[in-house]
Amino acid sequence: MKLIKQHPLVSFFVLAYAITWSLQLAAIALAPGQGMSLSNETNFQYSLDLLAGRLHSGQALVYFLFTLGAGPLFAAILVTSVVEGPAGLRDLWRRSTLWRVDARWYLAALGIPLALGVVSLGLGLLSSGGKLDYAAKLPIGSFIPFFLYMLIFTGIAEEPGWRGFALPRLQHRFHAERASWILGLLWGVWHFPFIIYYNLAAGPAPLIASLLGLTMGIIGWTIVNTWLYNNTESVWIMILLHGWGNAVQSYLVLSSNNYAAQTLYGILPWAIAIFLVRKYGKENLAPRPRPTRA
Repeated sequence: MKLIKQHPLVSFFVLAYAITWSLQLAAIALAPGQGMSLSNETNFQYSLDLLAGRLHSGQALVYFLFTLGAGPLFAAILVTSVVEGPAGLRDLWRRSTLWRVDARWYLAALGIPLALGVVSLGLGLLSSGGKLDYAAKLPIGSFIPFFLYMLIFTGIAEEPGWRGFALPRLQHRFHAERASWILGLLWGVWHFPFIIYYNLAAGPAPLIASLLGLTMGIIGWTIVNTWLYNNTESVWIMILLHGWGNAVQSYLVLSSNNYAAQTLYGILPWAIAIFLVRKYGKENLAPRPRPTRA
């Protein structure tokens, strides 16, 4: 407990990695033996199978291990309770449920992923001569349930940690752009076990490219996220952005089977990030002082 109080930020990242990696690596190791393939889309399907009683005990174990690997959420709650006690937990809850913000921020949270998806898909189609090999990973009618699933198991599972806990503390030490680079790098590396699992069969070169591409893409996207959080101080908006973005990416980009579109979806946030840094400056990435926490 003393170490956590002395080094809350380091403690948060260590715990976020330890919780997620230990549980998800166990799930990844067990999944093949249960005939399971893990992804956002298959996990959603497994949740429906679980509710319908179609998962046997071994498959249910794999599913629970993977979905309980919400390291950022659990780490934020644990470290906050140790360092700040009930008052800190109440503040984290307040920001995580702060839905009364200007409507333009809802438009940004919903519109940016949609615009990125449409532009990426459009440019991807141009690169392939207009040929579309679209195959939805999930039925079209499942979009809303899948979005709600993503809201819980990616948005709530991560954002109280990344934006609710880590970002304000990084911004206490660094300006907004540098804090975003650090958080984006650590957020990207946090995904590595799953990315390695998902791309291992492709061979070393594609795997390394996937890891580097993912990390750089997440850093650019983190700058955009920081801009949105610094203007609202609402973790709820970040939860919404995270869940909606994953749902839109799945249906518009990943289901397109267009490599150019999938690559562009990771690159294009950098165009927004560069614009935001130039417009608002790297110090705050907002027209007001950045939110910080010691």
